[in-house]
Amino acid sequence: MCLLDSRKMMLETSSGDSPAIIEASKKPAKNSYALVCCLLSSMTSIVLGYDLAVMTGASMFIQDDLKISDTELEILAGIISFYSVIGSLAAGRTSDWLGRRYTMVLAATIFFAGSILMGFATNYAFLMCGRFVSGIGVGYALMIAPVYTAEVAPASARGFLASFPEIFINIGVLFGFISNFVLAGLPEHISWRVMFLIGAVPSILIFAGVLILMPESPRWLVMQGRLDEAAAVLAKTSYSPEEAALRFEEIKSAAADEERGHGEGVWRELLVRPTPVVRRIVIAAVGIQFFQQASGMDTVGLYSPRIFEKAGITSRKKKLGANVAMGFIKTLFILVATFFLDRVGRRPLLLTSAGGMILSFLALASALLAIDRQREVEKSKAALGVCIAAVLSLMASFSIGLGPITWVYSSEIFPLRLRAQGVSLGAGTNRVISGVLTMSFISLYKAISISGVFFLDAGIAVVGWFFFYFFLPETKGRSLEEMEKDSISAVHQNHSTFALDLPPIYESCHPQKIINRLSFLLRMDPSKKKKRREEGKKLKQRTEQTHMCLMDSQKMMLETSSGDRPAIIEAPKKPAKNSYALVCSLLASMTSVVLGYDLAVMTGASMFIQDDLKISDTELEILAGIISFYSVIGSLAAGRTSDWLGRRYTMVLAATIFFAGSILMGFATNYAFLMCGRFVAGIGVGFALMIAPVYTAEVAPASARGFLASFPEIFINIGVLFGFISNFVFAGLPEHISWRVMFLIGAVPPILIFAGVLILMPESPRWLVMQGRLDEAAAVLAKTSDSPEEAALRFEEIKSAAADEEPGHGKGVWRELLLRPTPVVRRIVIAAVGIHFFQQASGMDTVGLYSPRIFEKAGITSRNKKLGASVAMGFIKTIFILVATFFLDRVGRRPLLLTSAGGVILSFLALASALLVIDRQAEVEKSKAALGVSIAAVISLMATYSIGLGPITWVYSSEIFPLRLRAQGVSLGAGTNRVISGVLTMSFISLYKAISISGVFFLDAVIAVIGWFFFYFFLPETKGRSLEEMEKLFKKKEKQVGKVEAFVENVTPIILKTGQET
Repeated sequence: MCLLDSRKMMLETSSGDSPAIIEASKKPAKNSYALVCCLLSSMTSIVLGYDLAVMTGASMFIQDDLKISDTELEILAGIISFYSVIGSLAAGRTSDWLGRRYTMVLAATIFFAGSILMGFATNYAFLMCGRFVSGIGVGYALMIAPVYTAEVAPASARGFLASFPEIFINIGVLFGFISNFVLAGLPEHISWRVMFLIGAVPSILIFAGVLILMPESPRWLVMQGRLDEAAAVLAKTSYSPEEAALRFEEIKSAAADEERGHGEGVWRELLVRPTPVVRRIVIAAVGIQFFQQASGMDTVGLYSPRIFEKAGITSRKKKLGANVAMGFIKTLFILVATFFLDRVGRRPLLLTSAGGMILSFLALASALLAIDRQREVEKSKAALGVCIAAVLSLMASFSIGLGPITWVYSSEIFPLRLRAQGVSLGAGTNRVISGVLTMSFISLYKAISISGVFFLDAGIAVVGWFFFYFFLPETKGRSLEEMEKDSISAVHQNHSTFALDLPPIYESCHPQKIINRLSFLLRMDPSKKKKRREEGKKLKQRTEQTHMCLMDSQKMMLETSSGDRPAIIEAPKKPAKNSYALVCSLLASMTSVVLGYDLAVMTGASMFIQDDLKISDTELEILAGIISFYSVIGSLAAGRTSDWLGRRYTMVLAATIFFAGSILMGFATNYAFLMCGRFVAGIGVGFALMIAPVYTAEVAPASARGFLASFPEIFINIGVLFGFISNFVFAGLPEHISWRVMFLIGAVPPILIFAGVLILMPESPRWLVMQGRLDEAAAVLAKTSDSPEEAALRFEEIKSAAADEEPGHGKGVWRELLLRPTPVVRRIVIAAVGIHFFQQASGMDTVGLYSPRIFEKAGITSRNKKLGASVAMGFIKTIFILVATFFLDRVGRRPLLLTSAGGVILSFLALASALLVIDRQAEVEKSKAALGVSIAAVISLMATYSIGLGPITWVYSSEIFPLRLRAQGVSLGAGTNRVISGVLTMSFISLYKAISISGVFFLDAVIAVIGWFFFYFFLPETKGRSLEEMEKLFKKKEKQVGKVEAFVENVTPIILKTGQET
């Protein structure tokens, strides 16, 4: 009752005439008017992205046409950043004087004039004048877009809406690269001029859209005393009248003591005599802008043709095609980021993004260093795939965090009186650093080599990561007027600390938060100030009592109901990752590397096997796909075996069998001998595929199970990467030797697994309890738990779950799973089998296995280049699976799974569309032009799959089965996975010959859509629950199954009809 009272108090006002605080239990729908306003204002940012990107290709033609040196080209490319500083700093005062809306109109007008000047430039000096005018326009746009968006957006969606400027920067980048690519065929003295003239088109659209559709910023209107207009705008851009009233009073309160001098004294407060709080805000805003540019992303984009040329691409058309792929990746991942900003928060995305950039810079630098040390041209070209993958990974990592969050963060942390000039200062810093790096990149890489530049960028990104960690507090969900208070508190406490792990509704019950809200309500009617103050005191007292009650309730939840039951760990203290559990999970997950290696190595080996053994496409399909059917035998047998031998010795058995299979395949003399090796290896893969996730789920503590249980998928992807690298490295051997060496190399991981498991790994505590070996189980739990109390609790839960089990090592389990399941078990089986079905039915294994044919269809004919592109795929998969592991326990399974499935759908549609265009073009050259788009779509497919659907399938299916059914249940899921993979692998070539390769991928997209709906309706969230709680979780969902099944019965015929038509 106390909890309900506290919630009720939050949702009611202290008097009848005060607006109610927004109902917490009901999540508001997105406000379409605010969305349109933010879209229009953010469109001004498109001019920066277009200018940055178009200069990438135009520079090649300008240098040849105007006969300018590298130094002059550096100045021409980089000087616009310095010019834009003038615009950014002037925009602060201008926007306070003219208003945010007319400042956008001014920005569009100036950039329009600059584009015209550049397009009609006749010499270098004329072109520099055009760059000056454009730079001023870019500076205005860069400052005003995030400011207006942050001021219009409601707090609950500000991260989403305030990321739109970065989205439009990336859309501008994409349009710029496409402009380069499309217009590259014109004469060089015309092509670059047309590229610049096209930049005038967005300015016209922005000009019209802002004047016709967009209102003024409500915060600027309040600063001008135009309160009625401000209230009207807030009413349209808020989720409810109550929220609009609250926002109105907050803005009036923040503006009440401000001067009306349009910014006078602001620069003094920002730079000369800042308070400690303002100083911290300035450091945060300038710092994040500095590191966004100091990491060198603008130079990577601008000089990417030189990077690709260094890697071995000499054709202008191919360089510009690779740029289009970069633009596609940037735009895709910036769109992904927008949906996580308000869900995950700024800090997690920012730190993950910076980490991904560090790894990508190191990979790119290492690849280019290797090229520098190789004298043969052919060897340098062989690294093309790795370089493209590293650049695309860099773009993806930057776009999912550091790109959008820089503008979101710097636009929201300044108090109202300092916002315009503060954002100007940050934008100016951004442009200065960009200009310095752009104007020195060519000279720097000539001095220390291009790889040295990227190693330096990686070092700067490392420093940036620590800056973000220590200096940038989380701002998610805060109103703009609360930021100054947040900065004060952030000075005194570590950002890593957190409050009790209460639901959001109860977190909002904290008395200080309610008092902060009341302080705004008290200002609403000065005539009732005294009365409201008295009411506020009473409510403060009641709120503090409620907060104490909440604390007591949680304390009671954390204590046991009896004296002999251990206490659950205290919520305020987050346990550190258990290193012993981490090592155990790593060793267990290493068994999965054999599946990844076999899948990938077959990609390249198949080309050499077909030529060496003279086998047909049908025989090749069978050879590639049959291992999936063989692995089903291993998976199903592994369930009973792991209950009999134990999880640990089942891993040893898996490693031994795959070792024997690799030896047989390596020494095969004919097709039949090779098929025998595939049979043995398939059994080993099946054992590994089942046992790795089961052991990891059983040994991991609940607080980190998502993280640790995703390791098997990580090692599958590491195996994939090693397989692709093996293809690439051994492709130069004679064809009758190369594929045999590739298979023999696969015998090495089983040896390491065999030794590691026997020497370092304990048995699963749950299996030990099932065998009655309680002391051993308790000892293992003591080592793998976050605290002694948690170990004791886990021990009791496992004993309780195992108490009623038969000691028959799985007798009757298959009957309970398949023949006579309870409603709850049936739902669990549907969830496990369904997620495995859709993981494979979407066709990801076939994309990986037959990627050389896909790339050949797109226009890549060289074996080395095909295998290089495959290495890029492996690299992307591994990077994004690593990213996913850090979000599984933070975001949850469902959000990542649904986002991933959505990305897979879009990527399949993009790939199918590109290949359809190729099929309908007669000219070979035109088909080759789609290479960049096809590679980008495949890599995007790998990235989106790996960030959700790939790892979560194994995590989810290994954690939802009750203990008595777990081994056989996971076997059933793994068996389904392998059967579907085998069917698709063995029919892909025949199918694409029948309905075309684009038709196959359109079909895959349709299946992925059905999968998305399955995940949404049938898979509940499991984050943070112990394995022993899963049966209860599915029991809660049982009441909803009838409604969902009815929906499925009605919709399935429509979906099937649509699929047949497609």
